[in-house]
Amino acid sequence: MRFVFSLLCILELLVYVHGAITPSSWIDDLGLSRSIDIGRLYGKARNYLSPKKERLKDDTPLKSGRDGGGKPETVISPPSHTKGSTLFAERYTVHHKELKAQYRKDYPFAAIVDTFFGTEAGGHMFPGTALPFSMCKMGVDVIDTARTDAYAGYLTNGEVVGISLLHASGTGGSPTYGVVSQLPMMAPSVGAIDISRQIGFQRSTTDSGHVGYYKVRLNNSVTVEFSSGERSGLYKYRFPSASGMRPTVMVNVTHHLHSFGRPWWTQNFEKGYIQVNKDMRSYSGKVVIAGGWSDPGAWTVYFYGIFDHAATGIRAFQGTKSVNGLKINLVNDQNKNFGVLFEFAEDVRVLKSHVGISFNKDDGVEVAKWNIVRDIPPEHKFDLSWSVENALKRWDEEVFSKTILFPANEDPVSLELLHNALYGVHLMPTEKSGPDAPWETEEPYYDDFFTIWDTFRCLNPLFNFFNQERGAEIVRSLIEIWRHENYMPDGRSGDRSGRTQGGSNADIVLADAYVKRIGGQINWEDGFKAMKANAENIPPLIIDPMAPDSTNKYGRGALSDWLSHGYVTNRYSRSLTRTMEYAYNDFALYQVAKGLNKTEDAKRYLARSTNWQNIWNPRAHIARYNYSGFIQPKDERGNFVANKYSPLSCSGCYWSDDAYEGRPVEYGWAVPHDMKTLRGLIGNDSVFVQRLDDMFGLYGDSLADLSNEPSFLTPYLYNYANRHDRTVETIHYLLQNNFKPGPKGLPGNSDAGAMQAWLFFALIGFYPVAGTDLYLLSAPKFSYLKFTRLPNLGEVEIIAHDLFPNGKRTSDARNIYVKSVVINGFELNRNWVYHEELFSEHGSKLEFYMTDKPVAWDKNGPYPPSYGHLADANIAL
Repeated sequence: MRFVFSLLCILELLVYVHGAITPSSWIDDLGLSRSIDIGRLYGKARNYLSPKKERLKDDTPLKSGRDGGGKPETVISPPSHTKGSTLFAERYTVHHKELKAQYRKDYPFAAIVDTFFGTEAGGHMFPGTALPFSMCKMGVDVIDTARTDAYAGYLTNGEVVGISLLHASGTGGSPTYGVVSQLPMMAPSVGAIDISRQIGFQRSTTDSGHVGYYKVRLNNSVTVEFSSGERSGLYKYRFPSASGMRPTVMVNVTHHLHSFGRPWWTQNFEKGYIQVNKDMRSYSGKVVIAGGWSDPGAWTVYFYGIFDHAATGIRAFQGTKSVNGLKINLVNDQNKNFGVLFEFAEDVRVLKSHVGISFNKDDGVEVAKWNIVRDIPPEHKFDLSWSVENALKRWDEEVFSKTILFPANEDPVSLELLHNALYGVHLMPTEKSGPDAPWETEEPYYDDFFTIWDTFRCLNPLFNFFNQERGAEIVRSLIEIWRHENYMPDGRSGDRSGRTQGGSNADIVLADAYVKRIGGQINWEDGFKAMKANAENIPPLIIDPMAPDSTNKYGRGALSDWLSHGYVTNRYSRSLTRTMEYAYNDFALYQVAKGLNKTEDAKRYLARSTNWQNIWNPRAHIARYNYSGFIQPKDERGNFVANKYSPLSCSGCYWSDDAYEGRPVEYGWAVPHDMKTLRGLIGNDSVFVQRLDDMFGLYGDSLADLSNEPSFLTPYLYNYANRHDRTVETIHYLLQNNFKPGPKGLPGNSDAGAMQAWLFFALIGFYPVAGTDLYLLSAPKFSYLKFTRLPNLGEVEIIAHDLFPNGKRTSDARNIYVKSVVINGFELNRNWVYHEELFSEHGSKLEFYMTDKPVAWDKNGPYPPSYGHLADANIAL
């Protein structure tokens, strides 16, 4: 009976995935088990098996709300949209040269998105193939002569040492993943290959690719094309005709990305195995990797690969020796390569291989096989073109079809930046729902948070309107991680939580989703319990050599200080960062507690959210600046610590310092929940504006670093002094001086898409105050932009009248100032809007009337609310 039930489950799965029963030959080709309990693996994960169809519903209890207004009238008629605009014909990069004309016509975004954007100059973007949030991110792994760390595998120069299926995108710290790989070559025989050295090949031309496709030509005359699905990758090799030389593919099980610059954070191979099946076409195995920046602990990935030709010979190797048998194991030897060389007939010119991966700890190889079936239906097996077009369709459906612009009316540079931003923010985190989650659950599961400290300010808020289903799934996943591990993560990879950089900022991710009522079947009672675990429970002490004074892994390090002193003392690392962020985190708890009618909790956390004031020293100053008042470390007796202190310095701004990735002069602005109090401490609006001027180079000394997240909100803070003109000037200045098309287009590390999220908001004309329902206005860089197909939301139109006064569509020809703003037919005198005004079931229209000179249109309007200001909070204390 178990056999019959399992076989029925197999057939049900295949019907569910592809709408038709897979021919038994495909089952036989993959060696799919008819006895594995597929019902157990997949029965609780229907959302994993099919395109996402769940409609979000508003199940969020909110204490009070605002009317979103009626459906706006259309006041302009944009030109009709035509696919395949030729505007970008001259802007195609060398990387786009393989883009087919039909794809340009059917998926015009593919000619605009540059998948190599931000790959150089420290951006660390992943240029390979991926679907939105997909587990498989397939790309080249390169080592250059300088031993440069290849964070996403890719480097412009160097030898390709593998093409692997797992990567992160836009991360810092040290490289992660780069496992499960193949490498093609030509050889007289597998026995003639020197396995005592690292095998790699230079490239004969510049790599090329577009969304869903990548091509690399190696100097061994082999051309590789590849594409990928959710959890598998498809290789297509073209081998040259060479007498006496045979096509060969190496599968090196120990292959992974290294950190040469920070060897203490490098990944290490722990153990693994590979087994070649008797058909000489397929193989399977696993690899266990430990280490890495986030120090998550050892993790295991399983793989299954199949070729479309049988090998004529194989050579299994371990270290410098060949070994006998079709299965080999290696345990705890980081210095030995081991794997298999597959040799094919001399007349094979085109060879294809499909490799599936899985993190399932019980049936990993079998699930890897099923992941192949899920990604490419049997009638298209080994079909690279089908895989490429499937990727384009998926990106179009989930991302690019939601945004309507009219290229002929816009600045091409801004349009390219917007598309690159939308692409970059949808690569991570990684969805691993269903059988690849670390536990059986009906909840969604996401991994690879690098890190929430980077993303909570604007990346997660972006999902909460542009891609609400994903935003809700991420929140549910964070809560599910808490259910199993007692804490929500900050950094996480390989299904293991890693380092926490500052506060417990998953709290703000949850609060942002809550106040924006994104729905998605989130259990908010459990969500609040997860937040309280961060706020109240002393986490276990897990020693981190980078900062051994308190835990960096779970919850809030140095929480005992926060609870007893109301600030983190200087005996703990990152005391300024932690104090500022714990206050913000507690404000997030207040937001959710208030909405859930947990009045006593709301009172407590609102009061605690003011604790940042405990480290404000009104007498702290900087020589040659005519103002004073900065945050400063305190000791356990409540004394400000003057030794080696300067608002302009945080030593290394790293793990063991007073502040992390931001100096005191920067971190002092990090109270978006209580800008009213900060404005009062600073003195008046004039000084407030003067101090903001000094943060950036337009009027001051560039004290802030936009490439680090603590300063993301800072250029918008002029709005809190009703100086919207300064906000738009500064945003325009930062855009012009920090972002550009091409591989060097980012001002620094992408931080898993956080930098692209900042860019996205700077281009569309408003920016979120995370954890609240507020958006601060700037000015759009497009004359017309519409968001459509947003679940449960009406269409959102953003219009900039007179943006290009002389008809020239370039960034330097734009009017950057605003003289008035109209939302849903009502003229505003305030430089901020509520979430419900923009995003409701009725839709909205936000209109900016542009001009070439500063206008104080918001001078007499209300300041943006400070929900964390005690005197203004709508709760009895």
